[in-house]
Amino acid sequence: MKSLFTAATGMSAQQMRIENIANNLANLSTSGFKKSRVNFEDLLYQQMPAGSATQGCNRVSTLQSGSGVRMGSLVKEFSMGDISNTNNTYDFAIAGRGFFVLQMPDGSESFTRNGQFGLNSEGELVTQAGYLVSPGIEIPRDAQTITVTEDGIIQAIYRGDPDPIALGQLQVVDFMNPSGLQALGGNLFIATPESGPSIIMDQQDGLRVKQGFLEASNVNVAEELVNMIVAQRSFEMTSKAVEASDQMMQTVNALKR
Repeated sequence: MKSLFTAATGMSAQQMRIENIANNLANLSTSGFKKSRVNFEDLLYQQMPAGSATQGCNRVSTLQSGSGVRMGSLVKEFSMGDISNTNNTYDFAIAGRGFFVLQMPDGSESFTRNGQFGLNSEGELVTQAGYLVSPGIEIPRDAQTITVTEDGIIQAIYRGDPDPIALGQLQVVDFMNPSGLQALGGNLFIATPESGPSIIMDQQDGLRVKQGFLEASNVNVAEELVNMIVAQRSFEMTSKAVEASDQMMQTVNALKR
């Protein structure tokens, strides 16, 4: 019975939706995390034999039978999360579009919205996982104060010298289609043909780096809970279709008794 297989695709789709919601809620406290949204699409349609029609006249509609549903795409939403003040010298948040650039151990580049940085044993600016923040800025040990301007220029103030000295500039890039980035885990993304190449940002592009702030996850708890309820009810209704098909098959099988 075709309805069993059609309903099964609906149950599988809603299970994927619940899994995505669970991942969003699990990362509610992950700095810089971006939630995902599942999009569905209907499956192939089967053309059914049509009845007789008056010669020379067109029918009002065609007869087609659907085959169910499947996941069409899983889209990352890069809307900005709330920014909180941490007063940490090496915490940074991007107010608006943009990504920090990281240098991976193999020499490739990855990108992140999580600006929770620190220093390694050589005084270089790194992520919590130890990835070097591009373009490889080294903080002097004898620097008394480290400040960062909104355009990402890192400056050091030394004892007895009130004039700041520029150490380098944080590289911030953007993409034509951020939703096309591939997530690696650990708040890291890499460019893909769908995202397009990285574009270096400046203040004319709206670049604003905030020192002493961190961007929170953009997951909306109330929205995710509502989506979970809708997915659960959709799963239940689809399972009712499976039960109804099973009861029809039982009725047919009982006819031979």
